[in-house]
Amino acid sequence: MSLFGRDPLAEAIRALQQELEGGPIAVLPPALDELGSLFLEREERARRPLRDVVEREILAGLPDAAALLGKDGRVRFANSAFDALSAGGRADGLTMLEVTRSGDLAHATKLALAGTARRLEVTVGRRSFVAQLTPLLRGEVMAVLRDDTDARRLEAIRRDFVANASHELRTPVTAIAGAAETLLVGALADPAQARGFVEIVARHAERLVRLTQDLLDLSRIETGQWAIEIADLELRPVAEHVLAYVTETAARKRMELRNQVPADLRASGDARALEQVLVNLVDNALKYTPEGGTVTLAAAPGEGGVILSVQDDGPGIERHHLARLFERFYRVDAGRSRELGGTGLGLAIVKHLVQAQHGEVGVESGSGGSRFWVRLPARP
Repeated sequence: MSLFGRDPLAEAIRALQQELEGGPIAVLPPALDELGSLFLEREERARRPLRDVVEREILAGLPDAAALLGKDGRVRFANSAFDALSAGGRADGLTMLEVTRSGDLAHATKLALAGTARRLEVTVGRRSFVAQLTPLLRGEVMAVLRDDTDARRLEAIRRDFVANASHELRTPVTAIAGAAETLLVGALADPAQARGFVEIVARHAERLVRLTQDLLDLSRIETGQWAIEIADLELRPVAEHVLAYVTETAARKRMELRNQVPADLRASGDARALEQVLVNLVDNALKYTPEGGTVTLAAAPGEGGVILSVQDDGPGIERHHLARLFERFYRVDAGRSRELGGTGLGLAIVKHLVQAQHGEVGVESGSGGSRFWVRLPARP
């Protein structure tokens, strides 16, 4: 028996037991309610270290940038990918705005803390993310940011490729269709006129063949179907084969071909791929150099390997074009390129074939001509 005539704790225990057995809801004194809350908080604190470890392990196992935000909107835990978004390399204790500098993400976080899940696309620095903010039962928020920068870039490349390919195909297809239609409606009756239209069909059909072949070659290279076999190469014979292949073209333009590849120089590469690279570069030099010019194929030991180069004495290429020359379908002079039979894919094929041989490719140009160079690893 207590000083007040009864034991309040015993009475509270009995009332709770009766409630659990189906009786009326127990009404407890405020002091006992507070005591119960304190007991729950103590148990929560006792469990928290283990819970924190589990949460950290879960976040660390996620491939995307992920963090757990407390009720105050500050980061409690974050994985290394999320830490990397912060200017200081550490996100713990920071708000979403402080980590990402994104007002949209900060606003979405407030909504998520209020219980509304949010999904949005944002830019952090120079990267694009799809952010998912999910409210948790205990009032916190799980934030996951998936980096889709590369996916967007590839999608943009795919759209550009389809648009450019369609544009390139439209001209020869339209020309062939127009010539064929003209022949069918009566031009066949005039042999001289008919021959002109047949020549149009033949010329544009040849262009379609070249474009299709280049597209197939590029696809085979990018998908790995063009098997690259790296070996120890003697470069002089490769250069001789390349120049022999373009001798007739050079003769028609009264141009001089020079072979300055040393007889004993060797490199590591694929003979067939390297020959394709050099044929494309020499053929381009012949196309864009005026009659009577000179094209030189040279090679020499260089930093990190062997450097092969194709030098012409043509008009050169303006500086603002140089950075984009190896893009698909990029042309310095689109009209002249098509007139000369170019598909806009030759230098893209060159770049991919050189990279497949673990090499580099580049260009230098000025008023005295252009020099395309390829660096291949030295032989083992």
